[in-house]
Amino acid sequence: MRNRQLIEDSEYSLLRIESEEEFNHDRIKAFDCGERDLNEYFTQDALAHHTELLATTYFFQPKRATEEGVFFPVALVSFMNDSLKLSTEDRKSSKKKFYKKFRKNMPFPKRGYKEFPAVKIGRLGVCAEYQKSHIGSRLINLTKKFFITNNKTGCRYLVVDAYNNPDQCTINFYKKNGFDFLSESDVGQKTRTMWFDLISYK
Repeated sequence: MRNRQLIEDSEYSLLRIESEEEFNHDRIKAFDCGERDLNEYFTQDALAHHTELLATTYFFQPKRATEEGVFFPVALVSFMNDSLKLSTEDRKSSKKKFYKKFRKNMPFPKRGYKEFPAVKIGRLGVCAEYQKSHIGSRLINLTKKFFITNNKTGCRYLVVDAYNNPDQCTINFYKKNGFDFLSESDVGQKTRTMWFDLISYK
């Protein structure tokens, strides 16, 4: 298991699911994070997205399990390529707050670009029994580390369409992990697009 692409911290590993057998593993089929939509994605749809090259799913597990060759996911996350779009009108209206921060970190010649490379966190779920133990934040930190290590994809931003729950728990989770809102135009919608600049993590 350690021969595949992975990233680790002192206690956990983030590894890619690579085979149909793993997607159909009992631990994946029994995955339960307490959110029906997320459960259905990982147990029913993730393999098809993988096969059709639409998304790649990774599993997060204790480092000891990785060292022993055991498949023991405590969280799952799917990534897909994306881009962060910024039109001239956006800079003056719905995304002007983002643009103000963007200007501070982007070299002048690149500020005129209309799109910037990003990776989207398509789905992220932590097994119910491991929630409230900072697993999600550790997974986000390893995700940031993963995409800046050896500049794997030319990815400048992480983006996510965060559920706009009534209690704001999902949005607050991403805020706590350094994400901010991309636009003010989606305040009342089911999800809100949030972003993180990976250059700040380097």
